[in-house]
Amino acid sequence: MKGEARVERTVPADGWFANPCARFRPAAYWFWHSLPSTEEMTTQLADFAEKGYGTILIQTRLAFPRSLYMSPAFLKRYAEAVSIMAELGLVAGLYDDYNWASGQAAGLTVENADRLRERHLFWATSDSRTGAITSVVAPIIAAMGPDIADWLYEGGEARFGNWEIVAATLHPDGTTSPDNICDVTSLVTIAGVENGCEFSAACEVEDGYRLTVFLSATCLTSRLPNYLLPEVGARFVEVGLEPYASALGQLIPETLQFLFFDQPAPGFYKWAEIEGNLANSLLHSPDLMQKAEVASDCPISIVLLSLLYDVGPDTGVLRTKFYETYINLIYQSFFRPIKVFCSNHDLRLTGHEILPHVGSFDLNAGFTSIDPRVAPAVDFFGLDALRDETAVDANNFFAQLSPKLGDSVARANGRSRTMVEIYATALRTERRAAGQWELTPATLRSQSVRLHMAGARQVVMHGLYQTDGFDNDSRLFSNPRFDFAPGLNFEPWWRHHQHMSLETSRLSAFLEDFVPQTTVAVLYPLGTAWEKGPRHEHARHFGAWCGNLSALSCGHMIVDAKSLSKAELGCGTFTVNGLTFAALVMPALSSLELGELTETLGALRAAGVKVWLSREPGSNDVVENVEIVLGAPSPETVRDLVASLPRPQFAVTSDGTVANVIGTDADGWTRVVLFNDGGAVSNAKVAGISKLEFEIWDAAGATRTTAATASSLSITLDPQQFVCLRVRADTTKPSQPVSIPASLPLPHRVDILKDDWTLQISETGRPEPIQVNAGWHSQGFPSFSGTGSYITQINVREAARVILDLPGVSVAVTAYLDGRLVGACHHSPFRIDFGVLSTGAHQLLLDVSNTAANRYYAGTPYAGATWPDESGLTQPPRLLFFYPDNVE
Repeated sequence: MKGEARVERTVPADGWFANPCARFRPAAYWFWHSLPSTEEMTTQLADFAEKGYGTILIQTRLAFPRSLYMSPAFLKRYAEAVSIMAELGLVAGLYDDYNWASGQAAGLTVENADRLRERHLFWATSDSRTGAITSVVAPIIAAMGPDIADWLYEGGEARFGNWEIVAATLHPDGTTSPDNICDVTSLVTIAGVENGCEFSAACEVEDGYRLTVFLSATCLTSRLPNYLLPEVGARFVEVGLEPYASALGQLIPETLQFLFFDQPAPGFYKWAEIEGNLANSLLHSPDLMQKAEVASDCPISIVLLSLLYDVGPDTGVLRTKFYETYINLIYQSFFRPIKVFCSNHDLRLTGHEILPHVGSFDLNAGFTSIDPRVAPAVDFFGLDALRDETAVDANNFFAQLSPKLGDSVARANGRSRTMVEIYATALRTERRAAGQWELTPATLRSQSVRLHMAGARQVVMHGLYQTDGFDNDSRLFSNPRFDFAPGLNFEPWWRHHQHMSLETSRLSAFLEDFVPQTTVAVLYPLGTAWEKGPRHEHARHFGAWCGNLSALSCGHMIVDAKSLSKAELGCGTFTVNGLTFAALVMPALSSLELGELTETLGALRAAGVKVWLSREPGSNDVVENVEIVLGAPSPETVRDLVASLPRPQFAVTSDGTVANVIGTDADGWTRVVLFNDGGAVSNAKVAGISKLEFEIWDAAGATRTTAATASSLSITLDPQQFVCLRVRADTTKPSQPVSIPASLPLPHRVDILKDDWTLQISETGRPEPIQVNAGWHSQGFPSFSGTGSYITQINVREAARVILDLPGVSVAVTAYLDGRLVGACHHSPFRIDFGVLSTGAHQLLLDVSNTAANRYYAGTPYAGATWPDESGLTQPPRLLFFYPDNVE
């Protein structure tokens, strides 16, 4: 390290950092595919605990016989599993349903209670006096295949009946007003047909007018309930939750501490005649129609028509009132009984709704085929008020909105941070449920770091498997092997999971006592989302703002209008939910939502806060007190806008791919995390005030340095390295710039180990010569997944410190020297320090593990063009020699 100031010594870190508690450690769904034996449960749970997991949620998947769900045998085995968790010190969570889609209880909720099955509102608009609803389908369910349909529908098909007329109107074609809308409900007759309904009106439809008819029907075969009905919530608690409480007894809440719900939602139906602003059928109940009419102070026929077409100046208000009424009825009817169940049993309530943005920053780019307004999938802040702990989900392994949004809604409801479920969908095939058996520990580690830095307290893995399924069976879901793989515990690199778990858990613990440094608040455009729907530009603009702010590592948080209305104003700043901002972003808000914010925006501008409104070119609205940004903002636009804001006390600059998050802790220190999320060495500099005191906390080694001082702090980070720092102002001690180099100095000598290697794998049972400039996948073993043992002999001519550098390894390695374990590595840079070696010959053995992809995808439709995947050593290893003057 350059400069007078230096890190004096490294000491063990405090216990909360060295040995994080369960809430910081990874959690996981434990997929059950059958009733496990006692030995199976004991062995697997001990393995999960040993690999660093803190929390386990049992989840019965589609391969599990539905008839066994909630049976006495199932509940007995479930209670036994939780008892074993208690003995191992694991926390248990109650995943509240079979497979997913909370509320159906594997069909028990609606069994012998047809009135509780999902009932939907459909519509058709005709230029004549007759029309029909035909070809009703659920595209999102159909896309997942017949096994999912068999689970959700008796007989594997959605069939509708019990059709009733709800409303009918004659109205002009195009924009109109309520004065021109005629209610003709009493003039319409209907007749059910095969999975549809025909209607006829006893009136003429004149030129320039159209007839729109709203009909409701029950899905006679659906196992999904009607979430609008209070009886559904009560029934689900009775048949789907209380049996757990009875079976578990005193294991609740000491071991099983929370309930986790997952994506309760209706079937998202479409049909041949669907048109208008709303893109899926709505759940229907008479109570909803009555409440919506009262809330809107408008006839229900006009309210429903406004959901599809422009009915005049009040269209936006009518839509907003309806959707608010709709979702609040779901909250009260379905979620409230679950909340009461949790309160009665001292359980925390958590879980997540459908997140249409999952895997993206764009608000609706994750589930593009649905209209989220028909499900609990828009009002994230409102639903979170019912939870005791926030949870979201994330899809695949790159930066995305979910953790930041989860942290934001938690702070709006008096908490902070979030659980983040992470699941994988296939990239090598269009059949998404085939998953990613090619997942590497490096990829999983990097994503865990990103999630924690963005707001995750705990990462929930999806998942750990009871079994790895069956050979010669490429069915999705029914074969557990292809149920949103991977099952991490069946990956050949699983042995490396413990180190990754501990390292990322310590990162989470480091960020717990932490108030993030925020500069920009992004308004969540709830009113615009209700009014305009998922294809409006607000969704894309919101994603551009959040994605670009994230890429800049600009401290930001998402705020809701309710919280914003309570902002405390400062000089050029405002404080919301305990965080202080200098700027507010409004992403393509509708005129209605902008108008509702007039007073708040005026107060913010009067306080000197910068307000940025992005909108599409051509908008004619005049908006005072804001700076207009035309179009979804580019990275350059966001960078320039952020640069115009006051500089925070501590800031990080980088020459490459170093992400950062900054905040303050209860002791007055500023905590900084730096992460080189790239493939090359990069430099970062922490600067701000003239002098600072700093400590470096090492999550991999569970150590920290004693405090040192510097006027500025520069750190060189290896690829995929992250560093935890605590810094604070200290003007009492002399200091100068301090630079901490990368972990590896220049060696004195490099030996390339390109020859004389053997490889032993289970398929051969004996060592065979192997080249190390290409993996074993291209040398006769394309379908082998497992651990291969590479063996060679190295010669040390002069005693030296030796570091093994592996420029090409897929995907994880454990090294032995002369039969002694010397180290392991599962992410870049792949280097293992041998320490000082004596002269002479030494045997080097490298156990290299690949992923399960080459075995499990071999001969299936899911292999893709990339099969076989790289495996083993793909470039010759190097020995780096450091002689005594360069050994430290």
